[in-house]
Amino acid sequence: MKRNRDNADNEEIEDGPYVTEVVVPPNLFKHALRRGYETYKEVGFYLIGLFKSGICYIHDLIEFDYSEQSGGFIESGMARYIRLKAGLPLGLRIVGHIHKHPGFTSYSATDKRNFLQYGYANPLNAFLIYMVDPYEEVRGYTATAHEIFPLKVTIRDFSPEEELLEKEIKMEFTTKVLLPNNTKVSDFRLLFSENIGSESLKFLSRPTVLVDGQQGDKSSKITKDSKIEIAPRKAIEIKDIANNTSLQYRIFMEEQETIADLETALKQLINFPREKGYEIIFSEAGRKLPRDTKLNVIKQPLVWSLEKSVLFPILKNFYRFWKGVIEILRKKQTKEKPKTLEDFELEVSNQLSSKSPEKTGSQSIFKNFSTFLYDLFHAIKEQEEIKSQKVASIQNEYDSPTKNSKKKKKNLKGFKLDYYT
Repeated sequence: MKRNRDNADNEEIEDGPYVTEVVVPPNLFKHALRRGYETYKEVGFYLIGLFKSGICYIHDLIEFDYSEQSGGFIESGMARYIRLKAGLPLGLRIVGHIHKHPGFTSYSATDKRNFLQYGYANPLNAFLIYMVDPYEEVRGYTATAHEIFPLKVTIRDFSPEEELLEKEIKMEFTTKVLLPNNTKVSDFRLLFSENIGSESLKFLSRPTVLVDGQQGDKSSKITKDSKIEIAPRKAIEIKDIANNTSLQYRIFMEEQETIADLETALKQLINFPREKGYEIIFSEAGRKLPRDTKLNVIKQPLVWSLEKSVLFPILKNFYRFWKGVIEILRKKQTKEKPKTLEDFELEVSNQLSSKSPEKTGSQSIFKNFSTFLYDLFHAIKEQEEIKSQKVASIQNEYDSPTKNSKKKKKNLKGFKLDYYT
């Protein structure tokens, strides 16, 4: 089995740890040592960092707010953890922790339980255990849900390529909310707080990333001078999808997608007619939108309707025509004995022995092709005459005062979901 590392390179590794090394700057490690020398009790810190290509880079240490602390046990309170997790800038996270042991650097039974719990929640983690007496030493560990692995610990400064880049990203989107009349502000605040996270994800999950104004691909690099912009997904509002015509449902699409892509998405919401030959027509403010229209130009809710495809009858007749041609050729082959290779060789030999072989050969080719066309259209003509005779025999049934009356065109726009089930 192979695992995917959660990093920019998306590398694959065999069974084993997701993290192979942890890099800690000397100034941070010295801070942990200094705090360890200041007390006989255990001390612990949250490791703030990130992962790239299987390496964990530690960018800061935040000491626990101890709910319990002794010479052989520490426990952190939750208040600091929650505040810290909420306050970290995008890109950094709590990757694990470092704590002091009294005279040894192997993990205890309590450490083992905590490491495996971390590994179950997220296998991208790093843990450090250090001691200051009788000598300074540090060991690293990383865990999956079922196993703990040793981790290489490197105390060094980051290279220029490993330093953090700080980028400001402006994101903007407009959403709507439906509320009962006379809703209390307190109720709205609760509704907003509970749902704004999932609502934001609808716009910002898998967004279009622009690097220096150009849409970036997987191989694009973000440098110190790069300008990053995020283009949220576009919410296309569509009227008259369900039975309540006053509601407008949304379909979230990429701005560079087209009306043809929107049609595919809408078919997943409605019960499309089983009969072939229908297509969805979208209109904005009474203007019919071509299928190649980019969605980024849409400003108002869309109205959709079902119409018979113009191309479908043409393609259907074209298919019938070629089906008839194939049938004619098949019947002709069954009546005539096909020529063998010896027959063709004899025919070519006769043509070459004539006075003007090139001319006679060309004439023979055109003659055979003309014969083929004559046979083909003659057979088609015969079929049309038979069809005309059948039509003429029942023509009198349609000779009535309402002969020239137009049939009412069925309006498919009013069809709702239950009509197609």
